[in-house]
Amino acid sequence: MPEKTPSGGSVGHIPKISRKIRACKMQRRKYLTDEPMLTGNTGQECQTRKIKCGIELGQSRCGRCSRLGLQCVVNRSLQTLLDSENEWKTKMEVHLQTLQSAVIDVQRVLNLPQIVPITTFAPEGGGGPSQSPPNFAASQSSPGGPSPIRPADVTAMTRENSPEPTAQDSEDQGIVSAPMASLFEMTKLRNIRSDPGARVHLSSNRAQEPDFIAQGKFSVREAEQLFSAFRGTLNAYLWGGVALVHDSLAATRLSSPILTAAIMAVTALHAKDEGRAFDICYPIFLELASQSMFDRYHTLDDVRGLCIGAFWLSDVSWKLSGLAVRIATELNLHQFCARALRDGPQHLEKARLWYFLYVCDHHFSIAYGRPPVIHEDVTVTRHESLLQLPGTTQADFRLHSQVDVFIILSRVFHTFGFDRSRLVANDEFETLRRFDVDLDRWKDDWVTRLGMFII
Repeated sequence: MPEKTPSGGSVGHIPKISRKIRACKMQRRKYLTDEPMLTGNTGQECQTRKIKCGIELGQSRCGRCSRLGLQCVVNRSLQTLLDSENEWKTKMEVHLQTLQSAVIDVQRVLNLPQIVPITTFAPEGGGGPSQSPPNFAASQSSPGGPSPIRPADVTAMTRENSPEPTAQDSEDQGIVSAPMASLFEMTKLRNIRSDPGARVHLSSNRAQEPDFIAQGKFSVREAEQLFSAFRGTLNAYLWGGVALVHDSLAATRLSSPILTAAIMAVTALHAKDEGRAFDICYPIFLELASQSMFDRYHTLDDVRGLCIGAFWLSDVSWKLSGLAVRIATELNLHQFCARALRDGPQHLEKARLWYFLYVCDHHFSIAYGRPPVIHEDVTVTRHESLLQLPGTTQADFRLHSQVDVFIILSRVFHTFGFDRSRLVANDEFETLRRFDVDLDRWKDDWVTRLGMFII
């Protein structure tokens, strides 16, 4: 049964008003003149005398109140409220019609598809046709149409085709990928592709956009000097220069603004100019790093730039290393260690960057009592197998020496935890001695293998 209102009608039902109320029934409390109100006139109120007086259209007082010089106050009746609401609705219909016309003009100029079909209706109480307000909920959730806010070619957070089908290597591979393939097929989610940058050439796109040097925020001459200083000295501190693969500033700028800004900020930190260059480059690097968190596509040099900033800029090291790991996993960088061992040295550069990230992640987590993000899977525990591939350099040996020591330190961390105030139990001293032996063995082994290089 429908819920009853206090007046007896059901909820949602508007009672019919048979006629408009034109009688002023409020009490007249004083004369319009400045003369004091007489006691004998208190009975002149319409409500007291049960008198209904008509108010003509456009008049503020009824005829009786005008004749007697009384103030006329009309009761805010239901009919008055309905009239006011109808007036508001009429104004809103005009505003919506104007808004729709403006949207249609914008769609025509930008050559965008129409949001929703425009229909007309006759407003209650007659009048000319008016355009209905757009159905925003339907336009945003329409399964076949684009979003009214995002352009049709934006890939992030849109429901479109699932990833391109790839040939299965074997029957076992088909079984492994079956759950995710079913998810793609059911949801049609394109934004959960694990390797969005594989089919996008960012270098050509970024070449069309001026970086912070081209915008005049930092001079080309000073940038060249800082880049040369980094490449000649500071780059070697990161285990033989594994963080930079470009020979010139132009190539670095073309590849990644984040990498360029990181090199500028780190080198400016060591410049003898009272911090002038650093005060310019450091905010630029932070701004680019912040924007990269929500960027759709990234390059390997973006990851390298974040790692360089993490190793040299101590106040943001933990944040930059975590962001670098997340971006790298979106690029499926963690899979290239196994691919390099299976398919050959063509994947060595990406595998090298993943081990670089492993060191970066553990360097800024274990030393501060934080759990690392990258775990010691088989590609990490068997990291020395990559040193047998052709194309490895002395820098790879230096990098893998760090991977080896952090494997030991990770075991220590997971065995004793991050509570530094915890007392070591008596039965744990033997475990500590074994870890000490592992560290001594690591030192003797890598000093011999690295020769003159200092770890």
